[in-house]
Amino acid sequence: MNFSGNKIKKMRESKKWTQKQLAARLMETGYFSGFTHQRVQQLETGDNASHRAICALCEVFKCNPNVFFEK
Repeated sequence: MNFSGNKIKKMRESKKWTQKQLAARLMETGYFSGFTHQRVQQLETGDNASHRAICALCEVFKCNPNVFFEK
């Protein structure tokens, strides 16, 4: 299974959030002391996500981790 950053981008855009807004929401989860819009951009372009990042994404988007992976 491969991580798909494009799915993060689609989900973010469907909520009409900027990368900065998503980064702020990810920080609110408590998984990070600092999460920037640059890191969101890296994730959206396919950079591998850490376990903490995936957990935070699932909390923010209220979804299952499998959403972010392609077979």
